[in-house]
Amino acid sequence: MALTPVLSILIPWDFGPQEGFYRKVIAGNSLAIPIVELLLCCIFFRGDSAPKRFLNGTNKLDLLVLAIFLLSIAYVFIFVSVNPAAAALGLISLIVHALFAIGLYDVMRREQPWLFECFWTILGISVLVYTLLWAIDFSIYPPSESDWINRVPGVTNVRWAGFFWLSIFAAGLALINKEGIHGKLLAYVFGSFGLAMTLWTGSRGSLLAILAALSIAVLFFPKNRKTLAKYFLISLTFSVATNLVSPAPMSQYGMERILSSSQQTDDMYKVSSGRSELWASSLRIFLDNPVAGHGIDQFQRMGPRKTLGFKGPHSFPVQLLFSVGIIGLFSLLYAIFRMITIFKIEIRDPHQMAALAFFGGGSIYMLYDNFLYYPYPIAIYTISILMLLVPRKTSLPN
Repeated sequence: MALTPVLSILIPWDFGPQEGFYRKVIAGNSLAIPIVELLLCCIFFRGDSAPKRFLNGTNKLDLLVLAIFLLSIAYVFIFVSVNPAAAALGLISLIVHALFAIGLYDVMRREQPWLFECFWTILGISVLVYTLLWAIDFSIYPPSESDWINRVPGVTNVRWAGFFWLSIFAAGLALINKEGIHGKLLAYVFGSFGLAMTLWTGSRGSLLAILAALSIAVLFFPKNRKTLAKYFLISLTFSVATNLVSPAPMSQYGMERILSSSQQTDDMYKVSSGRSELWASSLRIFLDNPVAGHGIDQFQRMGPRKTLGFKGPHSFPVQLLFSVGIIGLFSLLYAIFRMITIFKIEIRDPHQMAALAFFGGGSIYMLYDNFLYYPYPIAIYTISILMLLVPRKTSLPN
């Protein structure tokens, strides 16, 4: 899973401007990560009974809530959704994510902390390699101006590369307390690179998420405040210096896009990028079918007319209501409540600082962007949560 930034390019072979059928299906629907998760599930569940043990840990109310949620999805799929293929594919991905989380939790309970630290190290290196592949692609196939926005390997828009920048910045936090120069140096490389690419790509979303991640790390790791401040200041100094000497390839890139947003009069170029209007219009459509929503992955065809084609409404709460309605909202709240009763958060090891940072930054990120729409941030978000949770008892309650 730490290799998924690179695999998101290699599996669909997402290079160059020409798109064949295979690439359109895999890259256009962001299927690379679900494919990896599905393969891992085959390994997790081979000769094992993790799903059975999970179901044994549920009670009748759990099963009732799950049944109501699935029946709601089935109803919307049959009677409301206008793109059944996208809905079916989205539901399959959702099931794969859920099975992956169940199997991974079962595996992680048996592993040692050094493996989780290794995960963040490999993830950070993988983001570096991802960026190198992006550079190689653009050097071989020179991009047009629009390509700088929409033809970015592994994602459908350069803004979604912000998920990678948040993850590498968080990965550095797992290494800042390591003894010896090599670990600390790699930590500063990760932090500086994540922040530098955030500024260079003009990604306001990932910048806010990184600042939130750092703030949460400072809050929960008070003994490391000086180290965290040093990490941020070194990363910020390097990233700003790099961007001052690295020209932005077009107007939607660079620090100037971030700094000048507050001075724009056009709503689409302000810091909000038209989000307030998008959210309001999306919620008005949600009210047409508030109980069960309009279906999974239907926003592109059923969203506001002005933004038809957008993958999502750039907000997870709005996305949740639009897709699965009030039933989905209460199902999620119930699931969170059950997790709180079964698990507790334990923060002790260095890898948990990185996990907490990504979880915290991602929790803010999801409020104003499609963070929990794309499989990559969903996967790393899931892994981060599992790194932080320990059961309150030795076994799941009945």
